[in-house]
Amino acid sequence: MFNLKCPFYELLKPSIDEKVLARFDNIDTSHFNGKLEEYNNPIFLKHSDATKKRSVVSWKKIVPLNKPIVVKVENNESDIIQVSLCYLHDDTENKKNMEQFTKNNMLISFFKTLSVIGKKDINELWKAIIYPIDKSRREEYELNDIPCLLDYCNDKRDIVKSIFENSEYYDIYTKFIELLDKIDSKEKSYRIITKFDIISNGGVENTINLFKKGIDTINFEYYLRYDSASSFIFESNSIESSDDDHQKLCLFLKTEGDNLNPKTFVRYISTVHV
Repeated sequence: MFNLKCPFYELLKPSIDEKVLARFDNIDTSHFNGKLEEYNNPIFLKHSDATKKRSVVSWKKIVPLNKPIVVKVENNESDIIQVSLCYLHDDTENKKNMEQFTKNNMLISFFKTLSVIGKKDINELWKAIIYPIDKSRREEYELNDIPCLLDYCNDKRDIVKSIFENSEYYDIYTKFIELLDKIDSKEKSYRIITKFDIISNGGVENTINLFKKGIDTINFEYYLRYDSASSFIFESNSIESSDDDHQKLCLFLKTEGDNLNPKTFVRYISTVHV
């Protein structure tokens, strides 16, 4: 999976009442401690702002630890942002809120693709294009009605084009529009999941080095994880990738594994759509 090294937003802090993505890692006697996912700020959530229930059997069921969760900003005057969860327990609304942040991750993966194709630094590209797009978005919409960045890019293509034209990255503007068009298509996206075996006679180092070489050939968002025994799972989204991309990766790993000394054996098992 790919992450930016630069801040997601140019703004240093979120606005009051802004819905933000958070991750809590600690429960204290009176509050939770955590951090924001798209801003570089630590946060705290008072127990009284987590739920209005008078009796709580398990706080971890109210606020799960080490998992992304949508919260609302209550106070941003200090470096540690105060957030609330009280009025965000509706499952339908939470699903809708989380989709916005999923789209933000998709936007990052698009820019990874652009950076690879155009041989650009993704962080400089992001700051030059997304920062002014986000500024325009915030100036145009009230906080309660503001669309996520990906939707804004899709809906305001004239603004996006103008920002690309006034930058040094106009040569990859057309490719960005192609990526947006894939989202705009009526075909529903799905996950592509490929399972394969790796048996290395050279130990874990050979396997790690083989994965590093394979990852260098990928220009879309992906998940690679250990499954069981000698099996691994490679997963991506159909908007950005295809079955053919998965087959190419498996073939690359097999070819490279055969060239190692001692050999590392790669066996393709299956590809499914979910």
